[in-house]
Amino acid sequence: MEVTETPVVTVMKDILRPDEIIETHISYVFIKDEYVYKVKKSVDFGFLDYTSKKKRKAMCIVEKDLNERFSKDVYIDVLKVASMEKSFGLVPFDSSLLTLDYCLKMKKIPDDAFLSNKLKAGEVDTKDAFDIGVKIANLFKSVKTDPFAVDMHGGAEVIRQNLIENFQQMRPFVGDCVNEEVLNFLEVQTNKFLDDNAELLAKRVKDGFVVDGHGDLRLEHIYIEGDSFGLIDCIEFNRRFRFNDVISEIAFLCMDADQQGETAFADGLLGGFLSIYDDDYSKKLINFYRTYRACVRAKVSCFVLAEKTEEWSQYADKTARAKQYLDMAVIYSLGMSDTKAMIFYGLMASGKSKNARLFSEKYPVEHVNTDVVRKLMNGIDPDTSVEVDFGADLYSKENSIKLYEYLGELAENNRTLGRMTLIDGSFSKNEYIESLNKNYSGEYIKIHFSAPDDVIIKRLEERADKVTASDGRAEIYDQQKASAEDIGADFEIETTGKVEDNALTIIGYLINEA
Repeated sequence: MEVTETPVVTVMKDILRPDEIIETHISYVFIKDEYVYKVKKSVDFGFLDYTSKKKRKAMCIVEKDLNERFSKDVYIDVLKVASMEKSFGLVPFDSSLLTLDYCLKMKKIPDDAFLSNKLKAGEVDTKDAFDIGVKIANLFKSVKTDPFAVDMHGGAEVIRQNLIENFQQMRPFVGDCVNEEVLNFLEVQTNKFLDDNAELLAKRVKDGFVVDGHGDLRLEHIYIEGDSFGLIDCIEFNRRFRFNDVISEIAFLCMDADQQGETAFADGLLGGFLSIYDDDYSKKLINFYRTYRACVRAKVSCFVLAEKTEEWSQYADKTARAKQYLDMAVIYSLGMSDTKAMIFYGLMASGKSKNARLFSEKYPVEHVNTDVVRKLMNGIDPDTSVEVDFGADLYSKENSIKLYEYLGELAENNRTLGRMTLIDGSFSKNEYIESLNKNYSGEYIKIHFSAPDDVIIKRLEERADKVTASDGRAEIYDQQKASAEDIGADFEIETTGKVEDNALTIIGYLINEA
């Protein structure tokens, strides 16, 4: 990775001969053997001010003290980068030697111990996620918090200040990595939620749900090494970012898992956490805080870009990342007041499944394909072709009713976790909607997908020899079309264009209708 060369970077490289250097928007991290040394940058972002040595020293000390609450034997010492007779060295922070800067010395945690890497390696599953969620909840339960400090740093007005600041600090990036329409929409949605729920947020403070917590809880800040479990890198530089509702903390972590496409793992984490913090108000705040946290990460990506030019090797990636976080925030914000489900429906080969797959890759929704679920419910491999008469056997009315009732149950379970479910199926009968409603109590948005008959027939012929979950065939298309009922679309998509454009069109519709 390219690292900006500054005097302190040059000196630390001289002192340590590091194995690796990592640069973030606020620090340089030097890795050497079994230790990590962090030096704070001389930067001022308004919410963070490291522009003097005195401030950087104080923040190193505070960072060590705060993180020792969540981890054991990781944060070792605060050191001074000192000028000696003919060189520089690392000495105790209270040494009288001339100061170049300060650094925090930590134990190096093995890369494979971090939850982010365990998840990528497939070493943890949704059951592990639930257990981790429980452990995190219990850590926050054990945190001692000064009630006076909570009122000062974690109240409803502070939350509003944080939100306003987020949007203000992203405004300069409109046109580069921030879509103005999306930013305006998110600002309106979050302010409306604040206005409508001021009493709830005040009650959360009074009832002890706002704690002196972590403030930046992500997968890469959690480690599991043997029997050791802990959190690192909590925010030290601004108390109003660290004094959070506990739901804000877990929302950040779940949003981080969503960003990596691990929505099931995210829901496992949330389920475990809510088994400890089991109250309706906590659940009501999930998507509000997911939105807020996604905006925070978008802002951070923008800040990194502010220091770089388009020639930087990671410029395009960071720009895309900022946009991705804001895309995620849109979906979360749509579920602030109540999480809805989406139905992508249409005749066979209408393009609904292809569009659903891309939509679920781009946005944090759970995609459920009726063809896949139908086969799994009947003990059949989803990739096994089943050729039966139209409406018979596996596709009988009885089996279809059971399928849609189950999908309603699934969507309802997701709704309790604030997760939007995207159900992808034909929905060719009104009674299938009625079956869904038996177990699902929320609202849904129905998007109808269609294509000209000749396009559909060509698609069916082209996929005749391909392995897919769908058993649609050209010879039964006319029967399905003739028997299909109108379930009342909220929005129509004709699928002869680009799938990517369809996704943007749908998001535009959702924003305009919210």
